Amino acid sequence: MTDAVANRIPKKDATAWRPSWLLPRASVMTQRLSSRNTGWRLLQWMIPVFGFLSLTGCALFGPDYESPKTEAPDQWTSKDRYARIGGTPLPEMAWWQKLGDPVLDDLVKRTLINNNNVQAAIGNVFKARAILEQIQMRWVPKVDAGAGFISTDHEINQITNSSLPYAGSFTAGFIPNYELNILQQLRSLEQAEANIDVTMAAKNAVRLAVISQVVGSYLGLQEERYRLELQRNLVDALDEIVQKYTTAHLEGLISAYVLREYQLQLANAQANVPVIEYNIVRFANTLHALLNENPGPVKPGRPFMEMPYKGIISANVPSSVLKNRPDVLAAEQNVRQSNAGIGVQTSFFFPTINLTGPVGQGSTSLSNLFNSPTSYWQYSGGFQMPIVNLGQFGAIKSAKAQYYSDFYNYQQTVRDAFASVDTDLSAHQKYTDSLDQMLMFFETTSQRLDNEAVRHQEGLVPYPSVLNLRVTKDQAGIQTAQTKYNQMMSIVRLYQDLGGGYAVNNNEDVHDLGDGHRFGDLF
Repeated sequence: MTDAVANRIPKKDATAWRPSWLLPRASVMTQRLSSRNTGWRLLQWMIPVFGFLSLTGCALFGPDYESPKTEAPDQWTSKDRYARIGGTPLPEMAWWQKLGDPVLDDLVKRTLINNNNVQAAIGNVFKARAILEQIQMRWVPKVDAGAGFISTDHEINQITNSSLPYAGSFTAGFIPNYELNILQQLRSLEQAEANIDVTMAAKNAVRLAVISQVVGSYLGLQEERYRLELQRNLVDALDEIVQKYTTAHLEGLISAYVLREYQLQLANAQANVPVIEYNIVRFANTLHALLNENPGPVKPGRPFMEMPYKGIISANVPSSVLKNRPDVLAAEQNVRQSNAGIGVQTSFFFPTINLTGPVGQGSTSLSNLFNSPTSYWQYSGGFQMPIVNLGQFGAIKSAKAQYYSDFYNYQQTVRDAFASVDTDLSAHQKYTDSLDQMLMFFETTSQRLDNEAVRHQEGLVPYPSVLNLRVTKDQAGIQTAQTKYNQMMSIVRLYQDLGGGYAVNNNEDVHDLGDGHRFGDLF
């Protein structure tokens, strides 16, 4: 090769072909610093660009949530002249206390604390909050610890083609790792927050149902106790009539047909006694089950017929139902959650940023590893985003279909709420009117019996006439008690449909499980 030709060939750096372990230390450090500066410039460019793309994607592909529009009626179709507008918000109203029964108040209080379904609902709330916390922590890089040892027996020197001794090396350090899809993170947070609201509403729905079950079971228990007393009085009166009419029939004073009619009435009255006794046991066991207790009797409280039945209802405007009922609140949050789910699925088409940078110590001796002056730091950054992922379009369609379904479920829940409350208002007024008439009939029958008893003592009427009025009074009393039970159950159903009382003493206290698990611990 001539000198002219040789001069036209670019000369290479004398150190360019050498491995890094043969380079002078200054050259190695220069390359490392240059690499670090280039990496920082890359990261400074990547983060704002992909952050902008992800945030822009929120507006383009992740629909913002808007509360479903529902037209609430200005007033209820069914008028209840017994309902009064109250000042206390219905969820915070302990309406059962208006019945003036300390036993009932204690039952409701203890049930809200000890009921298994309530505690399970509280656990679901804590679970939803933990999921939100898990998603929130995605903003924080993960840090792993690592250690290693590399041993090489020999290495070939490319200049001399001879083996050089190469000592083993020890390393130990930490490896931070950061991976984030910003759009997915934002939508996942929104979805998790809506999930918390759903579980909170579910917990309140359980509390609302438990209150209604306790009050309804207790009213049924008290009504059956009162009815058992009347039923036994009825049996005694009919039995006395049958005895006297049997004698009269033997004497030829009445026909066998008349005697048979009273015998049938007596048999029917006697047959109802064990049914009422069974109902008493059933209601008592229901209360103990709600209390998370074993079966047993329940202490009697205020007599059933002495409980007030008017002035209990506090009616509100129809739009308040949307704010009070847990099922309506849960249905709306389901819509919000499914809306966020669309954003979560579309986020898979946007970049995911990956950053990592191990840092630690290195040494050729294990004993000097952690006091070695030699340290290492390495970083890498990048992003990834799908180009072809046709299956994800199906996931997006599924999320949109879920939103569609939840939207109409919400609409139906609202319509059902309006319908049930309007029906309950009508039932309360009609049962109250019926109860007023039955109470008047019972009072009139009682007065007739008292008058007839006086006339019998004066010798003006025979004793069978008094016995017949006793039967009529007991039968009227039983019918009145059943009517009052229906009227008071209309109060229970109305408050349940209005969402009344679930926020009273609403806490999330947890119990000691007694099996070594301490709820709320980190592990």
